[in-house]
Amino acid sequence: MASASSAARVSKYDVFLSFRGADTRKTIVSHLYAALESRGIVTFKDDQRLEIGDHISDELRRALRGSSFAVVVLSENYATSRWCLMELELIMEFMKEGTLEVFPVFYGVDPSAVRHQLGSFSLEKHQVAKMADKVHRWRDALKLIANLSGVDSRHCVDEAVMVGEIARDISRRVTLMHKIDSGNIVGMKAHMEGLNQLLDMESSEVLMVGIWGMGGIGKTSIAKCLYDQLSPKFPARCFTENIKSSVSKDHDHDLKHLQKEMLCNILCDDIRLWSVEAGRQEIKKRLGHQKVFLVLDGVDKVAQVHALAKERNWFGPGSRIIITTRDMGLLNTCGVETVYEVNCMDDKDALHMFKQIAFEGRGLPTSHGFEQILVRASKLAHGLPSAIQAYAFFLRGRTAAPEEWEDAIGALESSLDENIMEILKISYEGLPKPHQNVFLHVACLFNGDTLQRITSLLHGPIPQSSLWIRVLAEKSLIRISTNGSVIMHKLVEQMGRDIIRDDRSLARKFLRDPEQIRYALALRDGAEQTECMSLHTCEMTCAWSIKASVVGRMHNLKFLKVYKHVDYRESELQLIPDQHFLPRSLRLFHWDAFPLGTLPSGTDPCFLVEINLRHSNLETLWTGTPMLRSLKRLDVTGSKYLKQLPDLSSITSLEELVLEHCTRLEGIPECIGKRSSLKKLKLSYCGGLRSALRFFIWRSTRQQHIGLEFPDAKVKMDALINISIGGDISFEFCSKFRGYAEYVSFSSEQHITITSTMSLQQAPWPISECNRFNSLSIMRFSYKENGESFSFDRFPDFPDLKEIKLVNLNIRRIPSGIGGICDLEFLEKLDLSGNDFENLPEAMNSLSRLKTLWLRNCFKLRELPKLTQVQTLTLTNCRNLRSLVKVSDTSQDRRRYCLLELCLENCNSVESLSDQLSHFTKLTYLDLSSHDFETLPSSIRDLTSLVTLCLNNCKKLKSVEKLPMSLQFLDAHGCDSLEADSVQHFKDRPNQEVQSCFKETEMPSYYVMNHQATRSHQIIRLSKMAAALMFLGIPICITLVAFLVVFLLRVPVTRLKPDV
Repeated sequence: MASASSAARVSKYDVFLSFRGADTRKTIVSHLYAALESRGIVTFKDDQRLEIGDHISDELRRALRGSSFAVVVLSENYATSRWCLMELELIMEFMKEGTLEVFPVFYGVDPSAVRHQLGSFSLEKHQVAKMADKVHRWRDALKLIANLSGVDSRHCVDEAVMVGEIARDISRRVTLMHKIDSGNIVGMKAHMEGLNQLLDMESSEVLMVGIWGMGGIGKTSIAKCLYDQLSPKFPARCFTENIKSSVSKDHDHDLKHLQKEMLCNILCDDIRLWSVEAGRQEIKKRLGHQKVFLVLDGVDKVAQVHALAKERNWFGPGSRIIITTRDMGLLNTCGVETVYEVNCMDDKDALHMFKQIAFEGRGLPTSHGFEQILVRASKLAHGLPSAIQAYAFFLRGRTAAPEEWEDAIGALESSLDENIMEILKISYEGLPKPHQNVFLHVACLFNGDTLQRITSLLHGPIPQSSLWIRVLAEKSLIRISTNGSVIMHKLVEQMGRDIIRDDRSLARKFLRDPEQIRYALALRDGAEQTECMSLHTCEMTCAWSIKASVVGRMHNLKFLKVYKHVDYRESELQLIPDQHFLPRSLRLFHWDAFPLGTLPSGTDPCFLVEINLRHSNLETLWTGTPMLRSLKRLDVTGSKYLKQLPDLSSITSLEELVLEHCTRLEGIPECIGKRSSLKKLKLSYCGGLRSALRFFIWRSTRQQHIGLEFPDAKVKMDALINISIGGDISFEFCSKFRGYAEYVSFSSEQHITITSTMSLQQAPWPISECNRFNSLSIMRFSYKENGESFSFDRFPDFPDLKEIKLVNLNIRRIPSGIGGICDLEFLEKLDLSGNDFENLPEAMNSLSRLKTLWLRNCFKLRELPKLTQVQTLTLTNCRNLRSLVKVSDTSQDRRRYCLLELCLENCNSVESLSDQLSHFTKLTYLDLSSHDFETLPSSIRDLTSLVTLCLNNCKKLKSVEKLPMSLQFLDAHGCDSLEADSVQHFKDRPNQEVQSCFKETEMPSYYVMNHQATRSHQIIRLSKMAAALMFLGIPICITLVAFLVVFLLRVPVTRLKPDV
């Protein structure tokens, strides 16, 4: 790519090749040069040099100085050349200065011969008096390079393989050597800010920080950016890359090599280590008084950390040690308490990154609908940066024809990129067999399910499944969410399914493909080995049937799942009930739209843990009394023909019963109330107002009790910790809290909070065993003016409540005394939308933890109490609201308000709006949509933290002057009187840009996203966000983020759906 003649023209090289021309120019050097050139690595190779004179030429010195990397090919006669030795001396000097990385290739020579100057490296030829000083420096250079990590050709299969491996290794190292401009990498600024806070650079303590995340998520890039940014501040520094790839069968040799390489890179000295323990002592001795910045990248074994940085006292005050790994358990074992977790990109950043790579140096296509194609392409990676990059490179350079892109995206959707597969597979291959087994079960069946459900289903066949699942989370193969759900990244899931598909024994154990299932059932080929059968009926290409007896003879079958999309056409799978159906080994029986009217009688599946027959044709569950002593969950949601449940008294382990949208269900057996094991009940009841389900709470001496009263049965439910009922409900707590509702929900579920310093084995279970509720919802689905009022004189005694929703109940008064909401000290969220009170209790100010308050459609509300603690307040359609704050509030009171987000949409009766807004100096979001003012309230200019301002449908608004400099989003949809000239003053601000849409005739075609609305749709994006969108190559007129926020906050006056 470069030669000596071009050195003057090219001032920068990736690689400088140093070699003995007579030995290697026509062999390995020519092949290596070609391999590097094919990888786009700018390489300097002196083809014409004359080895004469006593000095390195200025031309070669400049080429070497301008290189990032030097590859030194040490051949048999390398040291016989005085010229090569002078070049090597200069190379090692640059390495000591920290300006050059060096990679030795021992081509047919023993590294120990180089280290000890034996044979042709003895330098006897140069042993003359006048050369003594030079020979001494050459010996030091040979010792130093012999201790560096490189390649020994004597241990390679053949030269072609060796050259390929060297080129790949050099390519990776060169990529790492390049300084990364973090400002050009999507999301990197936020990573740097987060890590800088954790590193606390002002502290003199020695800090160890882990960077943890799944494979391909960008840990190395983040660590490299951090190293580029901070390492110059440290006199001693080292980046040890991809440590896991350095491991071989000789464990101690690998660790010694890592220790020597680290010390050599930091100290530029030849250090001999006879054992790993000697290496530890040497690190502590040499670095114990130095301020070190050390990055250990790609660590996968505790021994690697213990060999290089086991104790903080090995390094001087102010040192920082960064460890990147996929394994949280490793960090816990090594005592790393500060961990930065790297998460996948959100859709916005993923699209930004995809466009940045796929269209680098080119404009975006302007074809109609192409934006949606790009969104679809970017979502293929599900936020994984390495996958986004791979897909973007695959699609880069293609024509802008939508058809070509559609075909290419279709190909990517059908198979996982090989490079991504290898990256993700590393973590799987490092697992013991039991862990791999659990991983494959999650990938095949349980992605997205709760930890509790998965462990209960796997407990029989895999007794320690709970521990193994937590280990998968430590290894970054899954994530356990705060509500206890096990989330596996879609590409990791696809990798797991590909592993099953490519392994014949696993493919028989886990049946997933419809045609393979059909074949296996028809021919019974390998059916006795099948443990899991998961059939997505929407993927069936034709109708076919299964005999119940065939399934019944699959004696190892543990998990049977037949599922479909809810709104998909009728299932094409038919079941013929000829004989015994459920094998005794079965633990999961899941069949969406189950076609029979009752379960076939016969063998009792005594290990069955869950029956899930959603949207079935069941009229009754079963006849007789089956022995289902292990059954924990029964879900028959949407079974519209089901009228009654059979006797469930023999099911002693039942924990969850789900009967939602069973429209003909007349009630539940009284024996349900006697089930101390039952923790969760969800049901829908449609008996009408005359025979409404009575939901009652009553007190005894020591506790409160919950009961359900149907027309024909009364059921006591004391053990429940999660109950959700929809339909016709008469709710009653004594006589103090009662009325008609359409939805009632109580919950005691606790969220799992797994911090970076918490071992996953110590994480709590998702559901506690206490029966004290922390969430309550009582709702009607729509608000009716002058509707029947829900009586509210006293609140049930649930002191642990954190969230309450009392919605569309026409409540006329909120009690303030003992037994009211104001006694709930843990309350964080309160929704009182759709009620008829005129004011709220002053005592609500004592709810110190209350941060979110919704008061939508409270048409009679006139004033608010002093709510200095609330951070988010939504007052949409409070048409009679006069006051947000107390008139008596002083300037000191104003400083106490914590409000960050305020929605006053269609609240036109607020008096002295400008004065009242001035109390909320911390506001970042303000919605004044559907107001009648002609000019904005003057106090808005003083809201110095305001980021988003919504003025939609302010029909009389004429100007938007004097806005705060902090503003980034201005949404002015439907402001018919607002003229384009009114925003001209923004263009005169320094470092500000205004982009606005007023008339469709002023815009190129690619601006118009909804041309019918452009005349009344005006959205202004201010400069701070403009830079973030410049990668698009075209101006953006519609602020989608702000529009989405406003849209989500709007609630129709007539209808409000509950969070069922």
